[in-house]
Amino acid sequence: MGEGGAVDTSQGGELLAHEGLLYGSEAEFLAGTVPFIRDGLERGDPIRIATTDRNTGWLRAALGGDARRVAFWDSSQWYRHPVRALAALHDTVQEVGVAGQRLRIVREPSWTASTAQESKEWARHESVVNAALAWANAALLCAYDTSVVDPAAVASVARTHPELVVNGGTRPSPAYTDPAVFNAECNRSPLPELPPPTLWLRFRQLDQLVTLRAFVTSHATQIGAHHVEQFVQAVDEVVTNAVEHGGGSGVLQIWTGPQTMMCEVSDTGAGLLDPLAGHLPPDPFAARGRGLWLARQFSDLVELHSDPAGTTVRLHLIPPCDEHRAA
Repeated sequence: MGEGGAVDTSQGGELLAHEGLLYGSEAEFLAGTVPFIRDGLERGDPIRIATTDRNTGWLRAALGGDARRVAFWDSSQWYRHPVRALAALHDTVQEVGVAGQRLRIVREPSWTASTAQESKEWARHESVVNAALAWANAALLCAYDTSVVDPAAVASVARTHPELVVNGGTRPSPAYTDPAVFNAECNRSPLPELPPPTLWLRFRQLDQLVTLRAFVTSHATQIGAHHVEQFVQAVDEVVTNAVEHGGGSGVLQIWTGPQTMMCEVSDTGAGLLDPLAGHLPPDPFAARGRGLWLARQFSDLVELHSDPAGTTVRLHLIPPCDEHRAA
């Protein structure tokens, strides 16, 4: 299964600044964020803050009257889903960039992750930002509360941020890893073992798509799942990729629970040619190359394993009670 060709993921675009801040106390958080904000205020930069309610309170108190010059976002809405968050960030930076201004954002993107799979996808998000926004006139400061965030996510901060904020100062991260290399490693890592599926179906050609869509729609409806139409489209996109790029055939497996479903699509193709496939916003004028991007947009969580023996994609549909994790 493969989409597109190689992508230049070098830091290239010097306009983007992407910094990581690890903190364990109010003092550490403010020492890393307040100078960043005040420097932006002095330069007349537009500033957006998307962090926890607690941290928003800390910043309002520290900034005093200057807090009125900063836009505070509801981070629980902004950071529900890593791929949708990247799309929204991409659009926001484009809008501000039109005005010729340098956008500054204090973000706390992974505090909503509550499973190892979600934490891994947020790490991917942070890595992909460097490629997706390399052109952007923006400065992003990403804060991680070490008392809350998964240890694996904390360990990935130095690999996904070109710069780190330490003791109020910024320094290059010696562990920073090119996004293509980082995501290739993620793609090769094994997926969690699963019990036998509820259902499975083998497919060999695109004219089976109508049957597959009906198959997934029927079982999603039976369990009372929400957002069924979009989820079915996500599965459709991945199956189409498997047929067109993954050797011409594959297997669809389904696991179901109360209002929840997971579909796994596996093929025996040569694997993804581009480790960033489905992560970067597609060219709006391109006729192809957006299948995995749409699948990630329309699923609550996507897991992927790819190597020369084939590609496996797991698409999750999560019930509304879990929307604080993935809207």
